[in-house]
Amino acid sequence: MKAILSAALLLVAAHMTNAHGTFEAMLNYAGTTPSGGYPVFSSIYASINGPIGWTFQPTTAINVTALGAFDYLMSGQSSLRVGLWDASGNLLASQTVSADGGTVGQSHYESIAPLLLLAGETYYVAAYSASGSLSAVVVTPDVEPNGYATMSPEIQLGQVAYGSGTGFSFPGTTAGNSGYAIIAPNFEFQAVPEPSTLALFGVGIMGWFVARRGTGRTGEKP
Repeated sequence: MKAILSAALLLVAAHMTNAHGTFEAMLNYAGTTPSGGYPVFSSIYASINGPIGWTFQPTTAINVTALGAFDYLMSGQSSLRVGLWDASGNLLASQTVSADGGTVGQSHYESIAPLLLLAGETYYVAAYSASGSLSAVVVTPDVEPNGYATMSPEIQLGQVAYGSGTGFSFPGTTAGNSGYAIIAPNFEFQAVPEPSTLALFGVGIMGWFVARRGTGRTGEKP
């Protein structure tokens, strides 16, 4: 009985892991392309000697599993430090990202211990270069030339965020409207299963166990 129950619990864990894969927060960014020219994302380019990035709110609970930076920023940089903060300025996680790190889409990533972020809470993510200021693309979807970022459905993009001082610090200065961002940091995450989903799956497993137990007793002598 214990062996069957243990197997059932392992099956639940495996199912929930497979049901919720790993996704990028910012999937892509794009700008308008004038005839014969290069894509234009914004009339603004960020060049700040401090952390630069964006704010966001998860639409569901998530576990952040890796922090990253966009590939175009890595040119001439040995590494970038990427951090994740809550709205009170507490540093929740940080990681050093280099061009040698794993690449997904347009970003390089380094893993972190899974970090739970709650739905509806505001968080800040930013990248910082110890070698000097970063010059990065800024997207402003409601202002010409209307560059924009494409996000995973679980991530609601907030505003531009950057540090007002030097050094790796909380990027507590925000600007722009919803959907604005400095295209520098990124992260990977896994959606956290809703408690109701876990409960229903658990009930199904236990029902299967009870049915199997009953079948096993069929034909037994009293």
